[in-house]
Amino acid sequence: MTFRVACAIGGVCLMGAGVWAEQPAAPAPARAPAAAPQTKMTDAAQNALVDTYCATCHDTITKSGDLVLERFNVSSPLISAELIEKMIRKLRAGQMPPGGAERPEPEEIAALVDALEARADAMGARAVDPGERPFPRLNRAEYARVVKDLVGVDIDPAAILPPDTASGGFDNIADVQAVSPALITAYLRGASTISRAALAPGAAASRGKILTCSPRTAAEEAKCAEAIVGRLMSVAYRGAATPEDAADALGFYQRGRARGTFEDGIQLALQSILVSPRFLFRLEPATASRERDDVALASRLSFFLWSRGPDETLMAAARRGALHTPAELAAAARRMIADPRAEALSTRFAAQWLRLQDLKDSSPLGLAMRRETELVIADLIRRDGSVMELITSNRSFLNERLATHYGIPNVRGEAFRAVTLPDNRRGLLGQGSILTLTSLGTRTSPVLRGKWVLDVLLGTPPPPPPPNVPALDESVKAERNGAPLSTRQRVEEHRKNPSCSGCHRVIDPPGMTLENFGPTGAWRAEDNGVAIDPAADLYDGRRMDGAAGLRAALVVHQDMVLRNFTQQLLTYALGRRVSYKDMPAVRAIVRAAAADNNRFSAFVAGVVTSAAFRSASPQKEP
Repeated sequence: MTFRVACAIGGVCLMGAGVWAEQPAAPAPARAPAAAPQTKMTDAAQNALVDTYCATCHDTITKSGDLVLERFNVSSPLISAELIEKMIRKLRAGQMPPGGAERPEPEEIAALVDALEARADAMGARAVDPGERPFPRLNRAEYARVVKDLVGVDIDPAAILPPDTASGGFDNIADVQAVSPALITAYLRGASTISRAALAPGAAASRGKILTCSPRTAAEEAKCAEAIVGRLMSVAYRGAATPEDAADALGFYQRGRARGTFEDGIQLALQSILVSPRFLFRLEPATASRERDDVALASRLSFFLWSRGPDETLMAAARRGALHTPAELAAAARRMIADPRAEALSTRFAAQWLRLQDLKDSSPLGLAMRRETELVIADLIRRDGSVMELITSNRSFLNERLATHYGIPNVRGEAFRAVTLPDNRRGLLGQGSILTLTSLGTRTSPVLRGKWVLDVLLGTPPPPPPPNVPALDESVKAERNGAPLSTRQRVEEHRKNPSCSGCHRVIDPPGMTLENFGPTGAWRAEDNGVAIDPAADLYDGRRMDGAAGLRAALVVHQDMVLRNFTQQLLTYALGRRVSYKDMPAVRAIVRAAAADNNRFSAFVAGVVTSAAFRSASPQKEP
C-alpha cells in the first residue's frame, strides 16, 4: 500500500516519501474452532420443525423480519450461513416463535439450535475469514496515552482533535475513521503544541524523558541526536524504525539545529515524528501466509488491552518471536490484564459497550455513577471473576454522595470504597449510571430500559420504530379524567396502537421490571402517586417480578449474555464490526470460557488466540 500526506512544519514538506508496501496475501490455512456439541436432530426433523412453526409468518409473501423460510431445506447448498445465524440468534434468545404463537417444546427448540450451530460451525471451519479493515488510526484516547508514554506530557485530546466517529458504540472501528484536511491540520497543530510543551524549559520531567544524553561538542551532538531520535521513533512507531524513517527525522533535526539550538533540532524532529503515518496509523502488516508478525501482534494486543502502544517487555517478546503461538499470546495477555494499564478495559471497552457515553449528567452525582460502573468492572478484571457477576454480584464501590442516593448507610467521604449492596441493587441493573442513561429527564422510560437490555446485554436489538408514531409524552398524558397515570400505565396505553404492539411486547417487559428505580436510579414505591407494579412477562413467557426477576431471566439466558459480551469484546479487539462469519469463532470462545468458569481472562485469551485476531486480510489504504 502507499500512503502520502502533504503538510508542512517550519516550511518543510513532510511525509511525501512515506511509502509502505504490503503484498497481497495468500489464504491462511483454515483453523477448526473448539469442538461443538454434536446434534442428534436429523435434517428431516429440522425441516419439519421450521415448516410447522416458522414458515407461516416467514413465507414469500409476508416475509416477517425480512426472512423467508418457506420450503426451508437445511441441507440445501443454497442455505447460507448468514440465514442460519439469523435463525440461531432469535431461537437462542427465545424470541421466536413470538409470544402468543404456537411453540414447540423447549427441548425441540434446543435440539434445532444445536443442529443449526453445528452446521454453521462446520461451514465456518471450511472458510475461516479474518475479516477486512483499513489500517486504524489513533483515536483521541489512544493519542493521549501514546503521547504520554512517548514524551511524558498530559494532554486534553478533545482540545486538539475533532470528535471520533463511533460505530456500534465503539470509537476504534477503522472503516469509519475518515481522514480529512481538518484532521490533518489538527494533527499538525497538536504536534507543534506537544513538542513545544515537552521541551519547554520548565518541563523537567518530560525533558528528562526525551533528552537522554547531553552533548558537549558538535561530534557528540550528532551521536546524541541520533540516539534520541532513534528511541523516540522506536516507541512512537511501535517497533524499530527503518533507515528511511531515521533519515527523515534526522533531516528535520538538522534543519532545526541550523536555525537554533540542539534542543530546537530535537523539537522539530519530534514534531515530524508526531505527524508521521507510522505514528498516527497502526500499521500491522502480515506475512505471505496472512499471519501477523510478532511486532504487529504486540501492537494489536497492547491497543486492545491498554489503549496504548506496547511496553518494552512486550516489544522484547515480539523481537524474540515469543508471541507467535496461541499459548504465548495468551500468556502475554494474562500479564497485561494484571497490569494497572488494563484500566482501559473498564474505562474504554466496557464503558463504550455499556453506552456510558450516553450518560450526559456531569454533576458530581453523575460522575460518581459512571465511576461506580468503571470500578466494578475494573475490580472484576483484577479478580478475574466470572463475567456473569456483572448481572448477579452484590459487590460495588460507592462514595458518600452515591451511597446516600442509594440509601446505603455508613459510607463517608469522597473516596470510593467497596460495599455490599442490598439485593435490589445487584449487578449492572441496579447501578445509577445505567438507570439514568436509560431514562428521559424527569421520568423513567421502560422502552429505553428494555431496549438497552435487549441490545447491550442480549445482543438482540429491536427494530427501529415505524415512522410517524407519536412519542409517549405526546400521545398519552400523565393523567386521565383527573386521575394520575404511572409511566407503566401510559406505556401500556401507548402500545395499544396496532403498529406498535408487536415490538413493544418484546421491548417493554424488561424495562417494566425496573420501574422501582426512578429516573436517576433512586428507589421508589410510587410513580406519579400510583403504586408501582414491577412484574412483567418476558417474550418467552417467563414471569419476571421486578429487578430480581429480570436478573433471573438473564441468568437463564446467560448463553446469549455471554455470546453478546464476546461479540463486543471481539469487535473492540479487532477494530471492525463482527459479522455472521465470526459467529463460529464467538461460539468457540464461549465454549472454552465455560470450561474456565466464564472468567474474564478466558474470554480475552479466546479473542487474542482467534484466527481473526492473529491473521489478516489485505488491508485497505487509509
